[in-house]
Amino acid sequence: MKPMKLEQGQIWKQGENYIRIVEWARLSIEYKVMKDPVSKQGTLHKVTKKEFCRLLKGAVLLKPEDLSAAVPAEDEDDEEEFSAELERVISQSIAADLRCILDGASGGDADAVLEAHARLRDVVSTTDLPLLRDALKSPDNHFWSRELIGELVAKTGGSDCLADLLEALEAGASEGHDNDGLQSSLIMLAKAEPEQCRLKLTELMAAPNFKNQKAATWLLTFIP
Repeated sequence: MKPMKLEQGQIWKQGENYIRIVEWARLSIEYKVMKDPVSKQGTLHKVTKKEFCRLLKGAVLLKPEDLSAAVPAEDEDDEEEFSAELERVISQSIAADLRCILDGASGGDADAVLEAHARLRDVVSTTDLPLLRDALKSPDNHFWSRELIGELVAKTGGSDCLADLLEALEAGASEGHDNDGLQSSLIMLAKAEPEQCRLKLTELMAAPNFKNQKAATWLLTFIP
């Protein structure tokens, strides 16, 4: 899968709207949302590169020859409605990729699973944590899907998601798997957020109904 190459001046079509990259900076992107790409009239927005990549989910990059076929819309842009629609499309796309991982990890198309995981790794944010955590707890999980989704949860939710991550680790162990990938994600998290992880693990281990004491004790050994 080729990485997305974004350049200043590009125009992307997202539903009935057009998105033009106005200014490309090191840490942010300024873009314009338009109904008519020919007149170039629209509203300016500025977001991080990661947020912009999320926004482009499902969009199509237009070639110069495509612009001549663009038909101007009569209504003015409803910015709030457009933003809500983008979020809906993004959530649907993320849910579809998570379902691809859940369905494919137990003997399906391995290439499709890896491509879905790569897409998610590039675009997921804390906004998507409910979807990610639900997928990690899904009864449809296979040990590989737990490792792939667990990596996304650890990266996105950090120490706040340790309870879910340790539960996934124990689920894999109970099935006889070594969980190398999920263990690696947890160790990286412990080293990236040592104090937060220490506090969270101590809190979890003090809870009377916490079932994963062994896994929590193991993870504590990786915190300096």
